[in-house]
Formats: sequence, C-alpha cells, structure tokens
Amino acid sequence: MPETTSRAPSVTESIEAFLDLWPHAEFGPAHIVLSDENLGDGHIRWCLGLARAALSGNPNDLEDPPDDVSFMDSVNWYCSNDRDELAATILFLEQLLTIPEAQREAEAD
Repeated sequence: MPETTSRAPSVTESIEAFLDLWPHAEFGPAHIVLSDENLGDGHIRWCLGLARAALSGNPNDLEDPPDDVSFMDSVNWYCSNDRDELAATILFLEQLLTIPEAQREAEAD
C-alpha cells in the first residue's frame, strides 16, 4: 500500500474552512484578517481584542483602547453579532497567532 503524506492546511485554506462554518464572520470584528488577509501579529491582536470586547460588551477588553470615543461605536456594532460566532472567531484568531508571523504573511502573498 502506498504511503500517503498529509500536510497541514495553509493559512488561506484554514481561513476558507473557518468561513465555510461561520460565513458572517467575514463581516465581523476580524474582517481585516479574514477578508483582507492582513495576517500580521498586530492586525490579528487588534481583531482579537475587538472580538473579545464585542463578546463581553466591554471596550476595556481592547488591548490598546483608542482615545477616540467614536471608535466605541465599532464595539457596539459588533456586540449584536452571534455570540457563538464571536467566540469561534476569538478561538480562530488565537490559533492563527500560534503560526509564526512570517509563515502567515508568506502564505498570504
């Protein structure tokens, strides 16, 4: 019997699989990662903070809250997203951070 090797899915394939499960997430707090493939650590961490703040309804959950109060409208906007979807988005973003940034960014090019 021939030996088969399996490879881990690429970052792009992982994003596509995630969006197959959670199609509306493409328009949620992680849209710049999921749709625009901004896969740097800073982008992912920003989206992660935004998703956490939206899930909790607490803007203090942002890693680096902006001084611009109007930005809080974004947190309020995403608070109405499906809670399971927000939780899944948080887990997915955390998983992306386990992949080295250089690998993520190389795969997105």
